[in-house]
Amino acid sequence: MIRGEDPPALMGVGVVFATCESVFQTVMTLGSSRSEWDFCYAKGRVIEHIDGHSDIVHKQFHTHWLPWRMKPRDLVVHRYWRREDDGSYVILYKSVKHEKCRPRRKFVRAWLKSGGYVISPLPPQGGFQHRCAVKHILTVDWKHFKTPWSSSKDRVITLKVLERVAALREFYKVKPADYMPTSISPDLRRLDVAGCKPPLLQKENIPEVHLCGAEVARSPEDNIAGQSMFRQLAEEEFFDVPEDSAWDTELEPDLDGRRESTDPDETSDEDQNGGVHKLSAAATIVKRFQGMAAQKRTHQDDDEDGIELLAREGTLPKSSGCCTTSCYESAEASIFLIRGKHYLQDRKKVVAKDPVMQFVAADWLKSNKREDHLASRPSNPVQQFLANQRKIEGRVQDPFFFIINIQVPGSTTYSLALYYMITQPLSDFLILENFVRGDDRHRNASFKLIPHIAKGPWIVKQSVGKTACLIGEALEITYHTDKNYIELDVDIGSSSVAKGVVNLVLGYLSNLVIELAFLIQANTEEELPEYLLGTCRLVNLDIAKAIPARPE
Repeated sequence: MIRGEDPPALMGVGVVFATCESVFQTVMTLGSSRSEWDFCYAKGRVIEHIDGHSDIVHKQFHTHWLPWRMKPRDLVVHRYWRREDDGSYVILYKSVKHEKCRPRRKFVRAWLKSGGYVISPLPPQGGFQHRCAVKHILTVDWKHFKTPWSSSKDRVITLKVLERVAALREFYKVKPADYMPTSISPDLRRLDVAGCKPPLLQKENIPEVHLCGAEVARSPEDNIAGQSMFRQLAEEEFFDVPEDSAWDTELEPDLDGRRESTDPDETSDEDQNGGVHKLSAAATIVKRFQGMAAQKRTHQDDDEDGIELLAREGTLPKSSGCCTTSCYESAEASIFLIRGKHYLQDRKKVVAKDPVMQFVAADWLKSNKREDHLASRPSNPVQQFLANQRKIEGRVQDPFFFIINIQVPGSTTYSLALYYMITQPLSDFLILENFVRGDDRHRNASFKLIPHIAKGPWIVKQSVGKTACLIGEALEITYHTDKNYIELDVDIGSSSVAKGVVNLVLGYLSNLVIELAFLIQANTEEELPEYLLGTCRLVNLDIAKAIPARPE
């Protein structure tokens, strides 16, 4: 349970002896077979098919499991699903208002703030070849008359609903592990479950999805009052269910054959009794400082005055003791996994080392139109830096800038421009030089982003995911090159799926800590191992603090 939430946010976890595909199809079905395990469910239907990964669903519930004299409830939710690369399935729900399904007299319309399922594969154990972990999360306002004990009643009802995880486990005791329900919706029958990719990896031309219905117009500050689902504060975490480490099972063994844990949030040590406990928060902080110090040492030959000039010229401030919100800094490289030297043989990823480029500045801009080719403008930090270097020769040798301009369209277009600099010759980095000198087709097929929501609501974490994505295959990128820089203008509006996810992120932006890593994908033995170009950690960005872009 999450403390301080009203209504409470609750999660149930269970192990089901079935394949992830089977459980996914069973949870998704709205036909008569659902009543075999879902004791809450009376009937349901799909109101609107939005695209291959989302729809609008109406569900009605029985009354026999509700408290005495409580009227039956129903829900209208936006349902979104995807399959991760590791075989996990994510299903997200959020209440919406829909003109084709208005509240009915005999039912009280409940409001699902956020929730869903995460269905993850588990290794065989005890003679069971097929096992999966099912996490069911709910934050529901059941629309009681407001009384001093309303939150307690909400908690009791939500806990009852979460017992569906146990019902699923019992259901599969009498069903085969690969059981498929007969009443699967047509969209799911057409879905290639085995080959379904996360939606951010697909470039689709589909209508924009409004995930929050009438409540989407609230400002980021209002979301605090609305209690976004799983805010990652120290006093708000699931103590009994720690988050899985995405890379615990992918690390290469060390020389002794043991696997090394490198996640700073999952670092543990053995006590005298052989048990495992987490290191203190102080140890985690020390580890982060060590990482930042190591990264600083890799750039010790850089011109500090010039770097400070770049940071000052950027419109987004750098994180410091006096600036801890709506700011940027470099993310710790060790939280990202990239392809190792022998990836083509063993398909293993390794913990990333410090990036080869230095994160020197960032712009957070707004405009009434797309702002392209920022680096060519005289007021841009790159041009300011180069002009300063021409006056003081010999300070930084042959600088080259890698600029990523992320454009979010709308009535107001926001641009997040990230500036990375390298002083070594490009010829020292084969894969980077091939990217800069290559054509757009090669660039689109190799530029990779790894996202990570370090702090934020559960629904945002699940929507963004942790999977690396070839941005050029999902979104339109315009490349601008010059002797001293290459700029990538990434148009989020070119994919309505990506736009829908980013719009969701914008709604919670002031409560998020976003970590990003950029790299060029290595596909041959000569190019391996991969290395990070740069990382970025964006802390509680504030839309209101975006600066109007200067005209060209």
